[in-house]
Amino acid sequence: MSFDIFEKVKDMENEKASEILLSILLTLDDWEIRAKAIEKLIQLNDNRHFQEIRSMYLNESHSEAKLKLIELLSNCYQKEGISFLKSQYKNEKDWKVRKKLIDSVGKVDKTGSIAFLIEALNDPNIEVKKSTISSLEGVNDALEPLLEILQFRNEEIYDILINNIVKIGKKADIDRIINYLNKENLNIKKSIPIILGKLKDKKAVDSLIESLNDKNPVVRKNSIKALEYMIELKDVKFIFKKLNDENIEVRKTAVKVLGSIGSKRAIRPLLELLKDKDEAIRTLAVKSLDKILIKSKSFKEVYNVLKRRNLVARREAVKLLAGATDDPDALRILIRLLNSKDARIRRLAYNAILKLKVSQDKLDDSIIEALKAKEWLIRKNSAKIVGKIGDDKTIDPLFELLNDPKSGVRGAATDALANYIKFNDSKNITKIIELAKNALEKSDWKVRRSAVNILIKIGADYAVEALIKCLNDKDVYVKSWAAKSLGKMREIKNLEPLTNLIKDNDSKIRLSAIHALGEIGDKRALEPLINAIGDDNWEVRKEIENALNRIDPKWMQSL
Repeated sequence: MSFDIFEKVKDMENEKASEILLSILLTLDDWEIRAKAIEKLIQLNDNRHFQEIRSMYLNESHSEAKLKLIELLSNCYQKEGISFLKSQYKNEKDWKVRKKLIDSVGKVDKTGSIAFLIEALNDPNIEVKKSTISSLEGVNDALEPLLEILQFRNEEIYDILINNIVKIGKKADIDRIINYLNKENLNIKKSIPIILGKLKDKKAVDSLIESLNDKNPVVRKNSIKALEYMIELKDVKFIFKKLNDENIEVRKTAVKVLGSIGSKRAIRPLLELLKDKDEAIRTLAVKSLDKILIKSKSFKEVYNVLKRRNLVARREAVKLLAGATDDPDALRILIRLLNSKDARIRRLAYNAILKLKVSQDKLDDSIIEALKAKEWLIRKNSAKIVGKIGDDKTIDPLFELLNDPKSGVRGAATDALANYIKFNDSKNITKIIELAKNALEKSDWKVRRSAVNILIKIGADYAVEALIKCLNDKDVYVKSWAAKSLGKMREIKNLEPLTNLIKDNDSKIRLSAIHALGEIGDKRALEPLINAIGDDNWEVRKEIENALNRIDPKWMQSL
């Protein structure tokens, strides 16, 4: 039969159209056509042929057609249709049909079908279980049956089950749920604290505190988590005890919850964990303490830890000072720690100072003064710090460190000054270049070497002129470094300072100059390089040949 018949029934009276559609259902085997006929009956809101539809359902073997018939029965024959469908539930082997049936019953007659839906919770199919649980949403009488399902701990339905229990629990007597803490089934005992935690009913606090001593660690852990938003400060001591629990996950949960609660009473117990053997515990303790200390704005207890012998605890304590933005002593203490014998503490103090986001007014009183400290490690690390901050008030003090007796301090000062290029402040960059040029006139070789390094690291057009002058310096390292640096620059107007160095007495200078000319690649260097090809040093001759090949592979034609 053609689908044209479905177009014809549009213009017919409802009764006549229904008779034709029923005829199609009774005479045709094609389930797709029959499904289409059922859809038309639903659209007509046919409610005068229950017995015929009932018989069709009983005789139907195709699941897809049954799904459509369920829709017809629940939409158009609600009372008798739902009653009939419930009677057929146990006969259906196809889970999709059972699921559709459950959905329809729950949608049309949830209140009158509670007993049926509760019984359907035992359906072996997960998808049917999910539909049944959803259909029982908000049904007070379903609380206990839903709680009992927890004993099977099925991950596929767990979340929807918990959420539905919580929705019912918000309107039910909380004791009905609390009583399940005493159930022997472990899966139920594990889940009840999670439910109580979501309900946040303070009537459950005492029972949850008792569960902190349960022999199962998961129950203890879930009970701690449940108390997070319910426990009163006077009872926080019960969570303190769990910081020494034999189970690591219980301890971790206790640490995290104490941080969320934010009680000052937790500071000392948490500080004791800074020396714990487990790194994860120490890390969580630092995070929790950070939350509490920032609110309390008092770091005296942390300073006491820094005085202890335990190295592990001292390291963790340094991390906490990164949050001491309102404590005037924190920065001073951190600066002193830059001289610690322990390299890790020095590094942690350095990072903590940077995390403090030091403001400019604090730089005047502490960091800048630290550049003049007696301890060279403080001078070195302070130079590195101000290089990251980029305050123009540190330029002159940094230049004063270029003649520091310690090479590490000079290197840190050099890097800090060169780092100003990243701040894109032309005024400061100009000032640094001028000061570096002046430093090149100093007699102290340490200052001149540091100055040329600053110019090299700043690079670009800023330093070309000054670097060319360095080629005449009497210090072999200053000459060599400048020549190498110039080799990385492509546009140099005057090559003569470099070409003159090809004849320098020091072979290291000749090598640096030749390499630089090769890197620059300017053909003006061909003639002086070719003239020097007979150098007495074979390394120099080889470098000349390499430079000539880089500048012009056909250079031999010029001979």
